[in-house]
Amino acid sequence: MNYSNPVSIILAAIMVTVLALKSKDDCFFCFLGLFFVGLFLFIFGIIKYFRNYNG
Repeated sequence: MNYSNPVSIILAAIMVTVLALKSKDDCFFCFLGLFFVGLFLFIFGIIKYFRNYNG
């Protein structure tokens, strides 16, 4: 993920979170897993974006 575009990481995080919200009624543990993966990717993308932006 070192060479990935930060914006694509953030978009992937949003898509994973939307998928988690759709699967919330079917499987609660799947929802929790996907939600935390999406949250992790979102935070990683934001940090990477600000690192590239500042230098």
